[in-house]
Amino acid sequence: MNKVILAALATPVILASCGTALGGSDGSEKILSVTTSHTSAGAPVLCNSVNGADTGTQITVALAAAGTLQNVKVNLTDAAGKTVGTTDVSGSTLLKGDKDGEYKLPVTRRANESLTVNTAVTSPAAVTVSGSPVATLKADIVINRSRSSVKLASTVALPVYASCTK
Repeated sequence: MNKVILAALATPVILASCGTALGGSDGSEKILSVTTSHTSAGAPVLCNSVNGADTGTQITVALAAAGTLQNVKVNLTDAAGKTVGTTDVSGSTLLKGDKDGEYKLPVTRRANESLTVNTAVTSPAAVTVSGSPVATLKADIVINRSRSSVKLASTVALPVYASCTK
């Protein structure tokens, strides 16, 4: 019986030493929201072009995480789960959120799936979309600390439109 109790107590230590978990051990790490700088009918959308130009669409991930963050990796994944764009953001450059332990992570996505880290959050602007979405993308993140990583998958599927107008 004592061996069973010791094994149960050691399991979280062994799992934590692997360096990657699907969620925070205490649930403190989570994606709070995913918003974009373009909206259609009040819903966030991604545009490959706006008024004929690839100006990019900003994606802002609001997250909660305790402790010191070394960096946060943002992965754009398609409907099949394939990573189509990625970037790393230094923990020291994350924008503070509304409460302690909350952060905002703004990145701009271009039509070629490249991601650029931004220093400010852009206010949403309404756009008119043309046709059906050409894809859907999710912004998943990996929070890296000195001894561990936490993967967080977004549940927000962002529709991608080939053309939008303001």
